[in-house]
Order: sequence, then structure tokens, then C-alpha cells
Amino acid sequence: MKSLNALPTDEPQLVIRDKATKAAKVKAKKIRVSRSSLSIARTIHIYVSMALLLLMLFFAVTGITLNHPEWFDTNQEGAKYSEIPLPDYLIASQRDEAQWREALGHWMKSQWSVDITQAQFSEDEISLVHKAPGTYQVFTLDLLDNLVFVESHHYGAIAVLNDLHKGRNAGLAWQWILDISSALIILFSMSGAYLLLPQTRKLKNSLFYMVIVSGSCGLVYVTQVL
Repeated sequence: MKSLNALPTDEPQLVIRDKATKAAKVKAKKIRVSRSSLSIARTIHIYVSMALLLLMLFFAVTGITLNHPEWFDTNQEGAKYSEIPLPDYLIASQRDEAQWREALGHWMKSQWSVDITQAQFSEDEISLVHKAPGTYQVFTLDLLDNLVFVESHHYGAIAVLNDLHKGRNAGLAWQWILDISSALIILFSMSGAYLLLPQTRKLKNSLFYMVIVSGSCGLVYVTQVL
């Protein structure tokens, strides 16, 4: 009589079939994306991330300085006052003429890099407020005494960086930089998410962490508001 251990068994074949069935199910659950699109997304993700590296570090650091101004010495100086006489060619000209205003604008721009188009003109005085990142200046032109009174406030390097972070008083060119950077950050984020689509396990884990972090931020906001 043959031993029971010597009897043929189908268990190894069943295990192999079970593993093959599970592998087929996992493969069926994967989101199908073309290799060419993944290659393009990977290229975009790599080069956009490097292009934005310094800008993202800048916004990260200035986010901390904005939230904790007490941690940093702003080196805020007191107001500085100065008096500067108008040049002779502006004193001799007829001040109601457009050419005189144009000449005054060129002189002001050469001295302080300000634009007088926003200035307020009166019969014997011209006033102008100029704002820039971390600075605030008030110009008063006394047309009777032919003097320019300048009041300047400088709030330090950290204030300059904070204003650049917020895009406050930074000019049109910096606004364009912020808009382009925002669009590239969106592209960087979406390309990274696209690369996870064929990786089912990593995609699930990433979505889980996204929900946890986003939900926690929303919960903190709601509790603070209420």
C-alpha cells in the first residue's frame, strides 16, 4: 500500500493559480496610461521643479517670517527728513506748461526713481507718496521756496522680503513673476500626481495622506474661526 504522503496533490497548482488570479486583479485595477505621457509628465515634473527650486524656498522662508515677525529684527529705522533745492532749469520754467511737468518728472525719476503721474498738483505745492517693498516715501515740492521735502521710512530687509512674498508695491513685472510661478507650481503638482496614476499602492497611500493633511488644515481653520 502506498503511503498517504506519496499521493499526488494539486495544492501547488492551486497556489500558483491563486497568485496569478490576484496579480490579474491588481493589474486590472491599475489606471492605464501611456508610457509616452508618463515620460512627458516626468520631464515636466523634473525641469519645472528645478526651475522653481529657489522661488519655492523663497516663499517657504518668507512664509515663516510673515507668520512670526517677532522672531526677526526688522531693523526698522525712524523717519528720515531731507530738503533738496529744485535745479535752476526747473525754477526758470513756466510751471503750468506740460514741458515743465515732463522735465520735473525726469528729474524726480533720476533722483529717487519715482513716477509723478500719481502726484497731486496745487497752485504752490506738489505732493507725492511713493511705496515700494519695505519702503515708504513722501515728497512735498514747495513751489514758493523751490524746495523738495522728503520723508523716508525704511523697514529693513525682512520687510522687503515679506512685501515681495505678498506682491505688495512690487510693480507689474513682479506681479507677472508671481502669476507665472503660480501656474508652474500647479503644473508641477499635477504632473507629480499624474506620475502616481499607474502605481496603485502609492496612489492610495498618497491620497490617504492628502486627505489627512488637507482635512487637518481645514479642521484647524474651522476651529479657529468658530
